[in-house]
Amino acid sequence: MDKQVRIVKVVTRNIISDFFAKIQNTFGVNLTSYERMLDKGTAEIQEQLNKDEIEMEWYRYEISQLTNGAIAILFYGDKK
Repeated sequence: MDKQVRIVKVVTRNIISDFFAKIQNTFGVNLTSYERMLDKGTAEIQEQLNKDEIEMEWYRYEISQLTNGAIAILFYGDKK
């Protein structure tokens, strides 16, 4: 049985939220739309782990920015 787990989620931007993020960035405010994208992606990964009843021995998240405001979240590790 394979102990490795790998899940990839791609989250795209919302055009309206991206507009406000650019304004916030101009004034040095937290980029809440980007934070929401990260929260959404990690929540989807957690839901999948719960649905499949997978318990992890160790895990890591890697986040990569894609073109035009999208992000890819790579989750990997070993099952218990």
